[in-house]
Amino acid sequence: MIPNYGDKYGAEALFSPKEVIEMGGGGLPDVPPAVVLGYQPKLTEFVEPRADSPVQIVRSQSLYPVTETVGYVPVHEWGTGAPISAMVTENVIAAGAEAVVLLGGAAGLQTDTPPEAAILPTDAIRDEGVSYHYVPDEVSVTPTASLVDNLDGALSEAGFDTPRGTTWTTGAFYRETVPEIRAYGDDGVITLDMESAAIWAVCQYRGVDTASVHEQGGVLTPEEWQPETHQNRGVTEMFDPVVVGLENHLSDT
Repeated sequence: MIPNYGDKYGAEALFSPKEVIEMGGGGLPDVPPAVVLGYQPKLTEFVEPRADSPVQIVRSQSLYPVTETVGYVPVHEWGTGAPISAMVTENVIAAGAEAVVLLGGAAGLQTDTPPEAAILPTDAIRDEGVSYHYVPDEVSVTPTASLVDNLDGALSEAGFDTPRGTTWTTGAFYRETVPEIRAYGDDGVITLDMESAAIWAVCQYRGVDTASVHEQGGVLTPEEWQPETHQNRGVTEMFDPVVVGLENHLSDT
């Protein structure tokens, strides 16, 4: 059972993200109100030449301002998975972010999902540990519906299919078992990722808007793992519409 210590949700943490950031001595950095979290080097290579000089958040974590209202953080430079993603999310929120969007790859669990789709998860199967330290098991962890709608509108306008559905978030990469894949596939779960539930839980706890956009980076079936999908459009082509969707969302709120 996670958390092991049950009476934790109303308890005060020993230190906060704001305190950790301020330990660097420069105060809180100037972070745009919307932040895109990136998980693939190809996306960072696309964004960096278009962005302003990076802003240091804490230690080696940096944010690249893309527009006046949207910044980009290359999470993959520190790792992947729920713990790293939760810490980066906490840091950008402490520095002023009001909306956080994951833009990254995920395994598809449905063979009929178009390979170039921009998948928009709408709820999560929480099979990692981080989210349970923010939100109790009996409470759903979900993205912000209005932000999902704004992302959907911008991505659809850019010509992407935008299927929605449940994502299965697990931190156990080598324990994605055949019975689980079969059961979740039969239930219509659309993707498998390692971060969404944790990011959404942090944002839900902190009162910040959030969503995920998935590129389908392979397909899992009970019979095999197909690690590659043939696609001409992926996260790099999704980036600009995601920025537009975030800007539209900010103007609506």
